Amino acid sequence: MDIAKVIAALADADEGSEYLDYAIQRQFGLKKPVPPYSRSVDAAMLLFPDGWSIHRLCRRHDCRGNFTGWLAELYRASEAIIEYPATATGATAPLAICLAAMRIHEARLAPAEASDSAARSESDASRQSA
Repeated sequence: MDIAKVIAALADADEGSEYLDYAIQRQFGLKKPVPPYSRSVDAAMLLFPDGWSIHRLCRRHDCRGNFTGWLAELYRASEAIIEYPATATGATAPLAICLAAMRIHEARLAPAEASDSAARSESDASRQSA
């Protein structure tokens, strides 16, 4: 499962599960035992990239006295602005933290993948012109 599908599964989940934990772990290379990322705040915090921490973790409500989920905002101390990938909502606190952390990982992978595809298309163009 690619990272976009993991993020979608986390966003749609009503509660954590072993399936989600394995899907998350596969993004980083499988190791045993698989931490309960989607079911434990402590385990979810293991997903933070170096230098990142929780800025805000709070329950959301509908302004009618009913809780509607959780909000997690992660930040890097070296940055003054919290960007979109670092904010997420989830049905539970661990799911919100996992979702925010996985969005950060996805955002960090995107520039690397873009440069890899540019290098590949550049080498393909040089082969065709030769």
